[in-house]
Amino acid sequence: MHIPVYSSYIRRKDMDTVLNCLMTDSIGPGEYLEKFLKQSREMMGFEAASAFRSPITALRTALDCLGLTSGDRVAISALSPVYHANVLSAKGFEVVWLDVEEDTASPSAADIEACGAKACILYEASGAPLDDVAISAMRMQLIEDISMSFGAFSGGRKAGSSGIFTILGLEGGGILTAGGGALLYANQRRDAAVLRNTADELPREHKLSDMNAALGFSQLREFEKGRQKRRELDELFSQSLGRTRYRGFSNPENGEKAHYGFPVVLSGGVKDVRTYAKKKDVGTALAFEGSCAAVGIAPEGACPIAASLANRCVTFPLHARIGKTGAQKIARVLATLP
Repeated sequence: MHIPVYSSYIRRKDMDTVLNCLMTDSIGPGEYLEKFLKQSREMMGFEAASAFRSPITALRTALDCLGLTSGDRVAISALSPVYHANVLSAKGFEVVWLDVEEDTASPSAADIEACGAKACILYEASGAPLDDVAISAMRMQLIEDISMSFGAFSGGRKAGSSGIFTILGLEGGGILTAGGGALLYANQRRDAAVLRNTADELPREHKLSDMNAALGFSQLREFEKGRQKRRELDELFSQSLGRTRYRGFSNPENGEKAHYGFPVVLSGGVKDVRTYAKKKDVGTALAFEGSCAAVGIAPEGACPIAASLANRCVTFPLHARIGKTGAQKIARVLATLP
């Protein structure tokens, strides 16, 4: 049986929750959305939360809440998703491109501090959050996108806890899914009021529907169980990969990454590796195929490490749907990569 590289892993409990929502005959923003927002805010320890039908709307709202004006410089990683750059350009901001570190696929704290931007959208592409001491010392308006690092931590800092605002994407196949959309959080009380006021001014059509919120609500309740399963799979796969000449990305010091997919950094032969995995019924994908570096939005030569990783990093399946037989199959493939 073919093992897909990504899976939202919709369980019977999730289906029942969504069905209960449908039976209320009220699927627009309502009761289930309020439950989901309360649950997610309390779980993460945020002051306020809003939910939108698109991560694009969430990012636009976060930038509006920061009070930035056209022409301001905003920094992003070259491995950020394309919509980050598109939103910044549409709002008239100057994009400051940040290269990443080879071992983490994220910009260094030093590079962020030295880039001269007024704000930064921090996207931790490999699921490993930046060092808690370094990020806490930053004197920059920070928006954290934890769509790839939700649940990860470094030292005493959970991913998402240092930004003024934090975005969590809810797209299909993600760490947490609602079938689409995004959550936007405010960390501090003074920013919570700004977020509420800005979100309240948006049309109802921008807000997450109850049907999507019901799915997200159910998934969030089971998040820790799924996280433990992914952690065990990551340990197994890391042991197998250790028998080869290839490597993955490092865990944060005194911390843990999110275990979203199992990325492998290759020295070459991406096509051969993917063809080999496909013959064994194991799905793969280029880890950063939707990034600015991969599609050529980032200026050529500006971020060489990000451009290199976009071309030679392949992700293998690592999700809660993988059973014992599937895990053994993936482990064998990883241990015998060409």
